[in-house]
Amino acid sequence: MTFLLLLSTLIAPSAFASDTLAAASAAAVADDDDEFFTDTKSADTKGANAGVPDSASFDDEDELVIAAAPPPVAKVTVIPASERDLGSTPASTAMPVNTAGAKLLTDNWAPSIVVADKDAVIVEMPVLYANSKKDFDGVSYWLVAEVYADGKKVAESRTNVTRDSVADKGPSIQFFRMFAPVGAPSGVLEVKVFRNAGKNELLFTRSVKYAVGS
Repeated sequence: MTFLLLLSTLIAPSAFASDTLAAASAAAVADDDDEFFTDTKSADTKGANAGVPDSASFDDEDELVIAAAPPPVAKVTVIPASERDLGSTPASTAMPVNTAGAKLLTDNWAPSIVVADKDAVIVEMPVLYANSKKDFDGVSYWLVAEVYADGKKVAESRTNVTRDSVADKGPSIQFFRMFAPVGAPSGVLEVKVFRNAGKNELLFTRSVKYAVGS
């Protein structure tokens, strides 16, 4: 009996010490967990973010890096040449002026007003400069048209006449179209046509009446 009492006395302190050590370890782990899951900015923080670690609780190495998505590739639509608006050829192939009996570089046709705006007009003046390449003498020149309003030149247009600018089988006509500002609601414009192979040579002068809106 005495032996049993002595044995229990020796074992009891050791078991008690083991239980105490285990309890202390568990408490330390619990304290660490509580410290980690407590908002480091304020231990008394309440609400939805209470107990959630803020960004200061993580190291830079722990940050999640999300690569930016590449920009979308632009879609390019190529329209076949057959479907593009390349203009069209009118059904009629006749010249808009009658060239029968017309003479070269003369006033075969009168000028006309094709557009009248508030304070400007567009003047058209056709000039026949060849019936075929046989009419070209080999000397290139400028065919010049000028528009005058109240004695002042307000527009000019010119084309270079060469062998390449003369048609083979039909008449070659320059249709001058000139934008001309006007200073009065109505009046008369003068159109002068020159041949210039080094200096202006007046071929003819024609007049045309105009009227514009207010």
